Amino acid sequence: MQVLQGIRALDAPLTRSVLTIGNFDGVHLGHRELIRRVLARARERSIPAAVMTFEPHPVQVLYPDRHLKRLFDPDDQRRELEKAGVDLLVVEPFSREFSQLPPERYIQDWIFRPFRPDLLVVGYDFAFGADKAGTLDVLRAKAATLGFEVDVVAPIRIDGHLVSSSRARAAVAEGDVALAAKLLGRRFYVSGIVEKGAGRGRTIGVPTANLRTAVETIPAEGVYAAWVAAQGARRMAAVNVGRNPTFQSAGGPAASSASPVAIEAHLLGFQGDLYGVPLTIEFAARLRDERRFPSKDELVAQIREDLRRAEAALRTGD
Repeated sequence: MQVLQGIRALDAPLTRSVLTIGNFDGVHLGHRELIRRVLARARERSIPAAVMTFEPHPVQVLYPDRHLKRLFDPDDQRRELEKAGVDLLVVEPFSREFSQLPPERYIQDWIFRPFRPDLLVVGYDFAFGADKAGTLDVLRAKAATLGFEVDVVAPIRIDGHLVSSSRARAAVAEGDVALAAKLLGRRFYVSGIVEKGAGRGRTIGVPTANLRTAVETIPAEGVYAAWVAAQGARRMAAVNVGRNPTFQSAGGPAASSASPVAIEAHLLGFQGDLYGVPLTIEFAARLRDERRFPSKDELVAQIREDLRRAEAALRTGD
């Protein structure tokens, strides 16, 4: 897959293509339907399958007060689009100035001239240009004059839930990683590097890998069953996302919203040192809320139960 930083990086306009445009955060099932249609029509005609997306995310530029957190980093999007079979990905720089383009100029200069699409595939909520004046009706009318088709993909629902990046983000924020997986068509994950922690897990016989990560989205605080990929192996794990309230309240200040959130994974059956190792955690199921225990012994007993439940959940779920 060829990746270009904006249409100005094109050596020359395409002669023909099938194109889709969107943010593609998470590359969820709705996005995959857009891409499936693009690929099917492109392969029928032996022309490139092209995707245009934006960086930064438009919401982060236009509505910074919303504090939008991406599901995954841009590299995830690129990997998923490449795996799907996309031929060309154009990552268009997004700015307030770009958002104010008149719809007609957007279609002419950012769609028609660079891509010369036979077909443009868009989602049901696609809108563009200044004040989102570029509606689907505007797009269809202009496309007809320029000689390309527009295919609008209807909303997709899973178990009554609309498939969207915002719904997937909400599911993760609520700790419903099972729903997030249904919406995404794959498990929600975080990646990072294992760093040295306080070492408390080792002192109670349950050593953990402490993940340092720069991802924007992490699941709600709690304990999860997860698969962990590290050093070429995939292992079952129980993962705690939280602030360690039992330890923080023992002889020190209680855990609060100001305390840093840690991601700690205990890999079942693993013995060894993972410090400095890249690690990916795929969240499979939420087991319980994080809570403070009256004593270290009660905490250890609960962790043992968490490990048992995590293994059972992972063996039955995958």
